[in-house]
Amino acid sequence: SNAAAPVSKPAAKKTSFLRKWGPALAAIAGVIAVNVALLGPNGGKIPALNERQLNAQSRRLERTQAVLDMEWDHEADLKRGLHKEVGRHLTEEEGGVMEYTRRRHRYLGEYVHVDVSDQFSIYGKVLISIIYFAFWVFLMFPNWFLPIGRPGIALGGGLTMVVVRYILLLIGHGPVFDAAKVIILEPLFLLFGLMLTTIYLEKMERGGLFDKLRDSLDDPVNWKRSAKIMAMSTIGSAAVMNDSVVLIFSGVVVDLCVRHKVANSLPYLLSLATTANTGSAFTMTGNPQNILIVSLAYDDISWTEFLSNMILPVTAASIINATMLFCYYSSELFPGSSGIMECLGIVFSGNRTPEMLAQEHAYHARNVQSIQVMEEPSTGWSVWSKIQIVLVTVFLVCFAVGLDVCVTSICAGAILMVLAAWKRQHYDPRPEIVDYDAEGNALPPKKMYDMDGNEIEPEEEELVTESETTLTEVDYGLLMLFIGQFILIGSFDDTGVPQGFFNLAMGGCAEQMTSVPCVYWFVLVITILSNVASNVPVVQMLAATFPYATPYDWMQVSFSATIAGNLTMLGSAANMIVAFQAAKVGDRTFTSERHAPFGIPSTIISLYAGTALLSLVHFSPECSVKLGECDEE
Repeated sequence: SNAAAPVSKPAAKKTSFLRKWGPALAAIAGVIAVNVALLGPNGGKIPALNERQLNAQSRRLERTQAVLDMEWDHEADLKRGLHKEVGRHLTEEEGGVMEYTRRRHRYLGEYVHVDVSDQFSIYGKVLISIIYFAFWVFLMFPNWFLPIGRPGIALGGGLTMVVVRYILLLIGHGPVFDAAKVIILEPLFLLFGLMLTTIYLEKMERGGLFDKLRDSLDDPVNWKRSAKIMAMSTIGSAAVMNDSVVLIFSGVVVDLCVRHKVANSLPYLLSLATTANTGSAFTMTGNPQNILIVSLAYDDISWTEFLSNMILPVTAASIINATMLFCYYSSELFPGSSGIMECLGIVFSGNRTPEMLAQEHAYHARNVQSIQVMEEPSTGWSVWSKIQIVLVTVFLVCFAVGLDVCVTSICAGAILMVLAAWKRQHYDPRPEIVDYDAEGNALPPKKMYDMDGNEIEPEEEELVTESETTLTEVDYGLLMLFIGQFILIGSFDDTGVPQGFFNLAMGGCAEQMTSVPCVYWFVLVITILSNVASNVPVVQMLAATFPYATPYDWMQVSFSATIAGNLTMLGSAANMIVAFQAAKVGDRTFTSERHAPFGIPSTIISLYAGTALLSLVHFSPECSVKLGECDEE
């Protein structure tokens, strides 16, 4: 048996190409077949615009021309601030709908999307595109090249782009590149505040709020533990924001995997990342692109309207994602099971395999042993845990009522920092620093002297500050990663290549992008662009390209751009945060190569099922109220 063990072990770990990539290839072939069947191999089945669409097109052109012909006061615009969100409900004295439209056009043109693509030569566009895609590959597969890491790769890419753009400017092949303008500061402030808050919630007290939260997700049964992670991630992302949830819980999930000594932590990390992206599609505050959509949409979209449209497609996408996760990783989540039918029996009938029973017995045995080892078992909530609960509650309320998330998160972290410093100085026992000799005998404390030879009393010793302890645990590398990506994406968007790809790919569907059958091709194009150029720039591009898009149009954009985050590792900031946070504690299983075999089929099936449901059942109008299109219906 000893001789057979080395032979059987590799065989158990080896996964065939068909088993690994078969679902992804089948999903890709399926989505191509669906679009060919609906639109024809060359787009010959694209229907002509109907009367309603032609009238809407005419109204949009008339409104744009009327806005361009309006007289306006440039000094008043500057005083008001072009970079501020446009007021939606202007009185008749202020100019009403027309003045709102004019201000919005200036806002879109001067802040959201400045089209400088005509200032590039062909050589400049090609060079910038090559550099961008080269670093995109480096970021997607960082282990294929030098061991620099994603933060170093992204920062190197950003600096390379700045230098190359300056050279192109000098030789007349490109415009000025304002790198500072393309760095979006809000996500950086939010990430810093959330990291600060998370660190202090975890470090302030052993057995406190963070540990109790970790214990609430724990379960001896693998699939139940994964289901708890998915439920928490979905609800949390809808309530707060997906980046916040994954930043807080990535370390918790890895810790649970270590506690249970799982051989493969990927199913649990995917449970967190994929459901954080999917769950964030529920609400208009679930992710950055949804927040941007609501602010850029021509018509008003309320919180309840957004949620009512998303309940059905996002619920379906969540169920599909969870079911596929359980099926794809059945050997890890249902140890000892022999097939899908047995897994269903385990989920719905409570059956157990011998391997699962052994895991449960080991779990309960560890718990009993840990209780016996603990000198003072925790029996309730300490005053520090109660303070944490109050702060977290206030933090969530501030998020919910719409206060600035960046300011809220940084304030929460700063308050926790002050509390932790006060607790360490006045409440916690002073650490005793004792040196021992070779025989284990305690040595007398060393005396310290100042520059004049006077002995320094222990009370005069310099205290260890937060800057020397907890603040050093902030992942500044993660901030560098996003800064580098912002510069890379901003420069690539300047070339107009993403816009050109969108216009070329959409073809005759551009004016009817959310009408069946074009909607299925439209969401696929948005998914590809969201993974190549990031979802927030794609939303900005669509707002400038289609300034009068209807609320229903934006619902389809929001759903597809959000679900697209599960396609590849670079499709969502949440994926990058999970990978980075897991790698920080030594878990490097969440990579692009391991993410894609599950992410591709899950995303495509969830995307098309949700799109079909949203096209059949939606509560947002397929016309623009402010443009007057709905008056004709």
